[in-house]
Amino acid sequence: LLDVEGFYSDSFDRILLDPPCSALGLRPKLLIEAQTSADLMKHAEYQRHFVRNAIPLLKSGGTMTYSTCTINTAENEEMVKFILSEFPCMKLVPISPELPGCAGLPGVGLTDQQRGMVKRFDPSGEADTMGFFAAKFSKQ
Repeated sequence: LLDVEGFYSDSFDRILLDPPCSALGLRPKLLIEAQTSADLMKHAEYQRHFVRNAIPLLKSGGTMTYSTCTINTAENEEMVKFILSEFPCMKLVPISPELPGCAGLPGVGLTDQQRGMVKRFDPSGEADTMGFFAAKFSKQ
């Protein structure tokens, strides 16, 4: 991923970061490519490049929403953990409780409080949605 030219640091009040992902939440999936664990981790590493480029562009006090159309924890909850550990300026904030969706999955690096701040949508859930994930951050 090349550095973005033309934008200065602290240029944006809001960023919606929806990086390319494994798309494991899409349905119907007409083409299923066999993916190994290593293949799935490549998606997460690629997404980290987007994160590393987006955060400097966000103004202090700004909001970044991170989303994917996958159910892969490496691209979702573990990415939230990565953002919080690598960028101390970023604070996880709750998404509106009126929005449907479930808490993040346990056992992948987030506290119970942090899990309650993200939204996970499961294709087998009651809401009958495709699988996707969202987390909201504020830059301090």
